[in-house]
Amino acid sequence: MAGSEVPGQISGLFQHIRPAVKTAKGDLRKAIIENVCNQAILLAEASPVISKMVQRKELIVVGGIYDLDTGSVTPVDVAVN
Repeated sequence: MAGSEVPGQISGLFQHIRPAVKTAKGDLRKAIIENVCNQAILLAEASPVISKMVQRKELIVVGGIYDLDTGSVTPVDVAVN
């Protein structure tokens, strides 16, 4: 959340997470949810194959938060058309 330097491969992922962090204004839970939504929308729109399947209602892209401690997934409402 602080935007400080991080080791290894995580630094390569930061550019994709940064928009959610900025929107959340310090709220970690909000940043996580925002990132799930951003990534689901990106997935649904970036691939021509997936995008066409979503448009034809042959595929639904959903989002969720995976809890590393419990192994449970909490669904996140994502507005993917």
